[in-house]
Amino acid sequence: MGGETTQPMFWRTVPILLLLAMTGFISEGALCPGKCRCNDTNLSVACTSAALEVIPHQLNPEIRHMDLSNNKISNLYYALSIYENLITLDLSTNNISFLGSDKFQSQRSLQVLNISYNNIEKLKKDSFNGLKAIVKLDLSYNRLERLHNLTFLELHSLQIIILSGNRITHLESGLFKTTKHLKELVLDDNQLLEIPSAVSDAVGLHRLTLSQNLIYSVNIMPNLSELRFLSIDGNVIRDINHTALTGLPSLERLDLSDNNFTNIPTASLAKLSNLTWLKLSGNFVENIPPVAFRGLFQLKYIHLDHLDLLTRIDVRAFVDNINLQHIWLNDNIGMQSIPTRLFHGNPKIVHISMKNNALTTIETTHFPLDQLRLLQLGGNPLECNCSLLWLWHLAQDQKKLPIIQSNHTYEIPSELQIDSRDINCAGPATLLGKQLIDVTESEINCSFSWVVITSAVISVLFVLLILTGLMLWGPLKKTILPGKDLSQGNGTLSCGKAETFEPSRIEKCIVSPPVSHHDYRTLSSWEHYGTEYGNCVSNMNIYEQLDCHLKDRPHIVYV
Repeated sequence: MGGETTQPMFWRTVPILLLLAMTGFISEGALCPGKCRCNDTNLSVACTSAALEVIPHQLNPEIRHMDLSNNKISNLYYALSIYENLITLDLSTNNISFLGSDKFQSQRSLQVLNISYNNIEKLKKDSFNGLKAIVKLDLSYNRLERLHNLTFLELHSLQIIILSGNRITHLESGLFKTTKHLKELVLDDNQLLEIPSAVSDAVGLHRLTLSQNLIYSVNIMPNLSELRFLSIDGNVIRDINHTALTGLPSLERLDLSDNNFTNIPTASLAKLSNLTWLKLSGNFVENIPPVAFRGLFQLKYIHLDHLDLLTRIDVRAFVDNINLQHIWLNDNIGMQSIPTRLFHGNPKIVHISMKNNALTTIETTHFPLDQLRLLQLGGNPLECNCSLLWLWHLAQDQKKLPIIQSNHTYEIPSELQIDSRDINCAGPATLLGKQLIDVTESEINCSFSWVVITSAVISVLFVLLILTGLMLWGPLKKTILPGKDLSQGNGTLSCGKAETFEPSRIEKCIVSPPVSHHDYRTLSSWEHYGTEYGNCVSNMNIYEQLDCHLKDRPHIVYV
């Protein structure tokens, strides 16, 4: 550093080599400790599970790849200063509790450092000084509670940081300020209560995972315009602010499974116009409403498994998802039925998995069979009757096809396949527990039972009753109606005599004509306007006369 000169590596290792030669350790072929595997061709050494307590000093100084995992190393000391050409170093699963300062000062070519599964409780601000070429740093499953905001100060090339399995509750602001190339940050299995604001400095981040923390709400999400993958599964989130995801325009994959959602966060998800993969499994959603995934026109994969309280899916739930290809609705133990034509609005769907639900009947109209390539229905308590005849035919056609076992396969066959070996009958009693593929066609066809026969007999008797009534109605029309005279002289209706029945006459008898009351009154005589009356004179004009008369006489209007 600065004007300091570095001695050639050969002269720094001469004393060690002489000592090893005097003790007879150097043997023909290599300087490789027992239980280690050394390869001088690719300059690598693997000393896994070799019960080492310190980093060996006798390895080839030009070594590039060193694996010291699963040993008993507790301190680094300055042993690594010998190996300046290291590119990868694995120190995972040891007993290291403290890294100290400047222990990696000589590893300027190191790109991958794995110190996971140790006992490190604290990092100093200069613990990683010298690692200017480091690309991946794995500190997972240690005992870290906090990180100094200068911990990654010199790690300008860092792209991946794995901090899962620690005890981190907070990340200091500025921690990622100098890691401009950071693409992936893993913070799973910590004790974070919220999404850390320090992440906002990692403007180029592509992948962020916060699984298995204690996050209870998402009110503010850092603006990460390059983020592609976000995982917040395994927390206790109940809701997401409807504007929280606005700063993630490039997000393609989102995992919200195993939280405490009771409703689909439709308004929040609508901001993710480029989302192609969504997982909401393991929540407490009871109902999937109409247009539940509004605006997600690019969505291709959706996981809705293990929704124990789910009982209803609206027929319009997926209408906006015109690019939907795969859907998983497995292990929803409360879902007893699905609406007809639920997926007919998804023209690109090829895979539907509805295993281990509570479906008792499934109709062919439930699925767009002409476009499907994979249909999984095993584990449902299906009634094997004629309503499943279409499914029985599909099962018979696929007896020789391989059994489908994966619930999350993305490999789609060229023709429609079903998991026929997993579809069993829960009824009727004669077919209980029998595989649908082994049921005969006569057993699944709906035969004429006593119920059908009884229904047919009742229908025939009802038709005969109607015909008999019609036959008896003819003579009844000619029946004499006693007590009424149906004729009067001069063609008038008389209801006192019994005569031949005529509808027009009987109607007049039964319905009495309305009674009209005539109360005529004569009007007083009306004098011509030209005669004098009272103060009216003949030389008045017509309007004056009219006004004069109206003062003394009633005004009659003829309508």
